[in-house]
Amino acid sequence: MAESSALSVYLRERRMAAGLARTELAVRAQMAPLLITQIEAGTLVPNPPMLQRLFDSLDVPQWYRKHILVLGLPAVESGPPPTTPSAEDLADLASLTHPACFQRFPTMDVLAANADYQRLFPGLGAGVNMLQWMFLNQTAKEVFVDWTTEAQLLVHAFRMLSPLAPTQRISAIAEACGRSPDWDEIWASDVRPQDIARRHLRLREPGTPTERRMLLRVYDPAFPTRPWWLYRLIPTR
Repeated sequence: MAESSALSVYLRERRMAAGLARTELAVRAQMAPLLITQIEAGTLVPNPPMLQRLFDSLDVPQWYRKHILVLGLPAVESGPPPTTPSAEDLADLASLTHPACFQRFPTMDVLAANADYQRLFPGLGAGVNMLQWMFLNQTAKEVFVDWTTEAQLLVHAFRMLSPLAPTQRISAIAEACGRSPDWDEIWASDVRPQDIARRHLRLREPGTPTERRMLLRVYDPAFPTRPWWLYRLIPTR
């Protein structure tokens, strides 16, 4: 039997989180129960129509689906991916004229951040976990005007995509965030992004009452490929 892929593990975890038996998921997805078993075992890679029906049946938001496929399916690479940004990567990041960072998904570990990003989010630089900073650093509530909304969105992404990351790392992040008095309530709320009408981030300049509205854009480096995402905050006009 083939070894289960990260995608097969993810689909099984999402089914279990939804409280569905394989037979129930098969009915929802209009697929034979045997196919569900084979997909979860990693002996069958679902084709695009199958994936569409499975994602729909498991209520996986559209904007996470590409990330799931990138993280869940084996990539064809010429060599091992880099573990840290190169000098060229850092120069590219520093050249951007607005806040930006490299972040590993779905653990939300920041690998590098340019000066504008670190100025806007004090204490959130290379080696810091975004989720832990959000819940354990008081500065987060000063910077984010709608802190609760942004925390709910981060937790939803973490909950939705954590099956694609090493269990030990996910447990360590959740344990650390659990020290925050806000963690349990927001974790239990499971507010979905589609339930929140938010088109931009509302941020305060550190130490001032000045509010800025910015658009969040996330890019997956394609050439050269990198095992992290580029997060950019673009000022709205």
